[in-house]
Amino acid sequence: MSFHRLDAGDSTLVFDCRDALLDVCYLGRRLPAALNLEEISLLTAAPTPHGELDCELRTEGFPGEDGHSPGQAALRLRRDGHALLNQLRVADCSSSGEVFHCTLEDRQAGVEIRLTLCATASGVFSSESAIVNSAKEGLLEVDWLAALHLPLPALYSEVERYGGFWANEMLAERIPLGQFALDTSSQRGRCSHQSFPTLICGETGFSHEKQRVLLTTLAWSGNHRLRVEPAITGGHSLQAGVVLQGGEVRLAPGEQWQGPKALFALSNGGLNDIRRQFKRYWFDQKAYSEPPERPVHFNSWESSYFEHDVHSSLKLIDEAHDLGAERFVLDDGWMEGRSGIGVGLGDWLPCPRRYPEGLGPLARHARKLGMSFGVWIEPEMLTPDSSVAAEHPDWIIAAAAYPGVSGRQQYLLNLCLSEVREHILQCIERLIQDCDPDYLKWDMNRDYAQVGFGGSATPEAMTRAWYQLLSELRLRHPRVVIESCAAGGARNDAGALTHADRLWPSDSMDPLQRFALMKHISCVFPPALLGSHVGAAPSSTTGATLPLSTRCLVALLGHMGLELDPKTLDASERDTIRRWVAFFKRERDRLARSDFYYLDGLEPGLDSLLVYSREDTRCLLFILRSAYPTQAQPPVVALPSCVRGSTFHLELLNPEDADFVQQDIEWHRGGAVTVSGDTLHLAGLRLPFLRAGHAALIQITPTS
Repeated sequence: MSFHRLDAGDSTLVFDCRDALLDVCYLGRRLPAALNLEEISLLTAAPTPHGELDCELRTEGFPGEDGHSPGQAALRLRRDGHALLNQLRVADCSSSGEVFHCTLEDRQAGVEIRLTLCATASGVFSSESAIVNSAKEGLLEVDWLAALHLPLPALYSEVERYGGFWANEMLAERIPLGQFALDTSSQRGRCSHQSFPTLICGETGFSHEKQRVLLTTLAWSGNHRLRVEPAITGGHSLQAGVVLQGGEVRLAPGEQWQGPKALFALSNGGLNDIRRQFKRYWFDQKAYSEPPERPVHFNSWESSYFEHDVHSSLKLIDEAHDLGAERFVLDDGWMEGRSGIGVGLGDWLPCPRRYPEGLGPLARHARKLGMSFGVWIEPEMLTPDSSVAAEHPDWIIAAAAYPGVSGRQQYLLNLCLSEVREHILQCIERLIQDCDPDYLKWDMNRDYAQVGFGGSATPEAMTRAWYQLLSELRLRHPRVVIESCAAGGARNDAGALTHADRLWPSDSMDPLQRFALMKHISCVFPPALLGSHVGAAPSSTTGATLPLSTRCLVALLGHMGLELDPKTLDASERDTIRRWVAFFKRERDRLARSDFYYLDGLEPGLDSLLVYSREDTRCLLFILRSAYPTQAQPPVVALPSCVRGSTFHLELLNPEDADFVQQDIEWHRGGAVTVSGDTLHLAGLRLPFLRAGHAALIQITPTS
């Protein structure tokens, strides 16, 4: 068969494998089943313009480094220290409707590429590649192997990427696609705060509700690059893969290296449809027949930092229970010698002075109150004062003849050593025997440095070793919930979520920052799998003092938790927290299943989000005012078409936060009003008047 098609949701991808060549001849809206695919190739072939080499121009699906194809090759190889020319030809290809397999080879170069692309019911595609050294002798060195190479139609004229820094991740940057290449990349050993491994390409002015878009994300927690560059055939081409250091991947004859997956999805109607597809993808991948259990967390960090012992922690558990928390998480500071940053990492023994009976008394007390128990760990790290550092200095990552490089005054363990991985697993086993935690918060508070410069460790191998650790831990203790944290969001990637149950996307709990972050990151990850806590005022990271109701409303949009000092709360504030915690408990399963529709067309500093349940058409309309109004009146907004055909009761749940007016309209004072969904979609509704930093929540309930 010369043509192969994959259909995922409303999208189709078509490969043309004639003449032993692999081309992508179509990527876009779903095609009719009976369409003649050869016609597409015939009508979209590109002529060769003046100034180019004398060769046919193709929209290649995986271009080799053949000496004449313009643009970046999907693989770069070396033999004997020299760049290796390779002209890939199709040796075999097959498709089943959901999976496309293609083997490309260059027998003269001794190279074989195995591509696998899958279409899922969610609408998300996956792509992965493997390389085999098929030569009879000699090492093959891999400098680059794309997990995905995708020719993009010319309609994609803008790209959005995300960067940032600690406690301010997921800052969006929108750039026109033009004559030059652009990328997002990290060489910090983890995906990093600075580079979210995702690119969004779209039509000019693409938004939450409008225009065609394509999102690509790499399922990898280490060094990466996603790149878009102009294509001589028109439009652009996109690649995603692992950034490899020289000598990182060397293959003996017959050996294979498998890269990570890249995931991509298309939408004909903006980013909201991308959110819907990826939410379903993750729920399918994790085989959730029902939304995952998401008990309300109480994390001890911002209430006590390193200053806690068994007595204060037992009291804190009582306080957390009183506020409605269902899981108590003991954060950093419980280990022997851990009096602050720079000491006490590596041995993972409870401090005998502060916790003389270990952590078991805390876990038992929490469970007596009906709560589960969790513990913070950072097992990839150690500090020089630990016994493991003294006994096994060869386990510490350092370049020979150079001083080691610390981060947060701590050093990296060489996870590539099996004895190091076994040491980490034994430490966790000992902790599990001590307190039988239901949940582990696995942290990683620094970038890599000197990894790959001599010794057995390389960045790529370290990332795989981390995955191996999590997989082994999951195998031994399948009921233990694992959260991936890396100084907040430095491991916000699909590779991490594949191996963990929850991501901690940022150390900032400032609700304005958190809402903006969640808006962007929800294009790839379901909010239900993202930790979102009610923090203190003023915020520990931004210093902003924002209303408690705003902090609570933003937190309930993700996996809700509390992270503040209960001693600072008065009776009214405690009641506010209890109220919204109770609301989250009632609504959390519906929130997890619902689709999130961010609304377009609002003035800067005003955001609105409709949370819509397809099962029973119930909705929540969330409004956040992050900046002072630029208009005298709040806008009238039209809700998405999903509300049409029903009749709803509307009720503003927190009218006390929307009272800064001389004379309010009746239903903004908390009274219910009944309207049709057609009216909500076609005419819209006036948003309540909010001061800067305030939020509102409108409950929209079907009448039958």
